[in-house]
Amino acid sequence: MDLNKILRRLLCAIPFLCTFCTPREVSQKEVDEKVYKGQCYCGGIHFEAKEEPLFTQYCHCNKCRNIASDSKNPADKKGYNFTAAYLTKNFTITKGQGELTFIVSNSSRLYLCSHCKSLIYGISQDPEKQGGIGINATNFQFAEGIRPPSFEPVRHIWYPNRTVDFDDKLPKFKDAPTEQFGTGELVQ
Repeated sequence: MDLNKILRRLLCAIPFLCTFCTPREVSQKEVDEKVYKGQCYCGGIHFEAKEEPLFTQYCHCNKCRNIASDSKNPADKKGYNFTAAYLTKNFTITKGQGELTFIVSNSSRLYLCSHCKSLIYGISQDPEKQGGIGINATNFQFAEGIRPPSFEPVRHIWYPNRTVDFDDKLPKFKDAPTEQFGTGELVQ
């Protein structure tokens, strides 16, 4: 089986929507190594993600919406979420590790800032599936406030649970694609 396909199967789909990003200075190292930086809404937790995301997607699941409802970040309260899928080895908390708290769902552990309640990332509870994580994309701070093309979403998951309709050309899944352990059924 293709390594990328295996790694994508390992990723937890905890997506969040980026409505706007805070512009910031970018070092030459970040440009050369494709390092994306981010932080929670209150700035207590900072992180880095190396390389481009494997994919990004919108999620409409109830768990994501419930977690977002407690967040102090207005961008998290849109009724759907946006995740950047990364290999776990390419993600690092650079500040505030001790400020993280977590919530356990059926299949994943979701890490949040203990102060602003912004979701930072989610990871599977199954050790066999911990090669990838879903990072809350509203927390990335892109250069000049422009989201790179590699962060364009590729699909919607759990679309029947939506609170907002989308008239985009992205595939809309009943639950999730098969590589994310869903049925792969599309909503018509």
